[in-house]
Amino acid sequence: MTTDILYNFVKVHKITKPLFIGYCIVFSVIFYFLFFIFFGDKGLIEYYSLKKQIANREATKQELLSKMQAKKNMVDGISLNSLDLDLLDEQSRKVLGYVGKDELVIYQDKTKEEKHDTRN
Repeated sequence: MTTDILYNFVKVHKITKPLFIGYCIVFSVIFYFLFFIFFGDKGLIEYYSLKKQIANREATKQELLSKMQAKKNMVDGISLNSLDLDLLDEQSRKVLGYVGKDELVIYQDKTKEEKHDTRN
């Protein structure tokens, strides 16, 4: 059916064989370039995918920069130039588990507290 339509189109418009082959080549080249503009390794779909990845990485970068700034502020608080004794004491107790000589440490059993809370 489609070959009849194509044959009739060629016959009615008096398209010669070399002209028909030329049209086919031009159409094939145009189709090839259009296909790779959208679906190729450097096509539009890949471009937008990479653009989205860049946006995600930028957001991650900003998050990491803010965490780094917070850590830098903490280190600056402990530096010798501006030693904050309260921060130093808090960090040494929290992170390292240090306790003063005349201090008493009382450990609380959280499981017993939870049991008492659930019974009430």
